[in-house]
Amino acid sequence: MNNDHYIVRFFFALVPYIFATWIYTDLTGGDSEMFLLALVVLLGVRLFFSTIETLGSILTWRLYGKKLLVQKIVHIFRANNFPKREYKNEDICNYVTRLREDNETSLSVKTATEQLEFLFVTYENLGVLAGARMYSAAEAALDVYSQRIE
Repeated sequence: MNNDHYIVRFFFALVPYIFATWIYTDLTGGDSEMFLLALVVLLGVRLFFSTIETLGSILTWRLYGKKLLVQKIVHIFRANNFPKREYKNEDICNYVTRLREDNETSLSVKTATEQLEFLFVTYENLGVLAGARMYSAAEAALDVYSQRIE
């Protein structure tokens, strides 16, 4: 897999920081050492705030976000009259695949299943963490909607 685009995106993301550092160094009459020090400080401050935002995001997800997303997915299941699980070990991926491929599934459920799959893909494209959160919430929603058959 070619990851060149990640490298290019990284360098384009650095451009504003380098520009701001260059302006600061120019205004203060600094040299190359001052430029490097200012750049390291600026990137360190950015890392600090990114860490705080990430921790806040994790806390929000654990205390509130997952419950809200589970409720919304359960609402989708109920509003579209999704069938219950057929198999004890059926997880959300198997469940959605079975509904999509089953010829006896109603058109409204198939349409809602396609929309749910689109939602999964959308969250996956936002990043690994967002995708994992979505699947975790969808799995919990399926457990609420249809208990595992013993």
